[in-house]
Amino acid sequence: MGKIFITGATGTNGKALINKLLEKKADFTVGSRNPKDANHILGKDIEVRKFDFADSNTYADALSGIDKVFLLGPPLVLKVDALINPFLEFLKQQGISRVVYFSAMAADKMGATLDFHTKIEQKLQDDDFDYTILKPSFFAQNFKNYESENILERGIVFMPAGNGKAGFIDVQDIAAVAAETLTTEGHSPKTYQLTGPELLSYDDAAAILSEVLGKQITYPNPTPEQFKEVLENSGAPTFIGDYLSNVYQTIANNDVNYLTEDVAFVTGKKPTTLKAVLVRDFAI
Repeated sequence: MGKIFITGATGTNGKALINKLLEKKADFTVGSRNPKDANHILGKDIEVRKFDFADSNTYADALSGIDKVFLLGPPLVLKVDALINPFLEFLKQQGISRVVYFSAMAADKMGATLDFHTKIEQKLQDDDFDYTILKPSFFAQNFKNYESENILERGIVFMPAGNGKAGFIDVQDIAAVAAETLTTEGHSPKTYQLTGPELLSYDDAAAILSEVLGKQITYPNPTPEQFKEVLENSGAPTFIGDYLSNVYQTIANNDVNYLTEDVAFVTGKKPTTLKAVLVRDFAI
């Protein structure tokens, strides 16, 4: 099976993947800029090695004995490709070709400032990596992780998603696919587009939240300009509003308005509904 190196392990998707790999009793290690903090988050029994994309001096020790890599870049960072490319070059030099890359659905529709996913995907192809590319739709967990204050205190969901629809996907389903591609054969060179089982608008999501929470949740359908103004007024850096607006415009523009069978194809199980995730996440 080989030893797996996990990047991005302490985030929502990384933690879910760690749990799936533990279930499979896979041989893996985690790379982190702060190993002590990572052990506090993931558990003291998880092997964590000092690693920083921005510090090539950490590469050699971190990748000692590694056969394959799960590549998940840091969130809300522009020009991630420039940060990750030296790491990919090092992998190539070391003969580590198996890479499972965490990209995003409709990454090519997010505008020139957010073209890093497509650039990294292209590099994996051009440099003859033994790759699998995961392109998940919008995470069902985002409602709890990023909108809980709006939902619970203001009774709204507030993203510039227009009237478009997306196949919101459970992070646990993404992790199950990732774990399978890292521990079994036959998944390269392939790209999996990962969606939940139903296409839903933000009005639909608000209605489901209303049912789950027993209180009225509405969707004001803000324009990108209104959304960015609210974020700036709350103290967020300007680029955050621009970043998120570009991402959520893929829903508004119907770029992610489709479903796939890839979760079931890889895992043998149907993906989880948004309602089931919201019941789990907002359990009181």
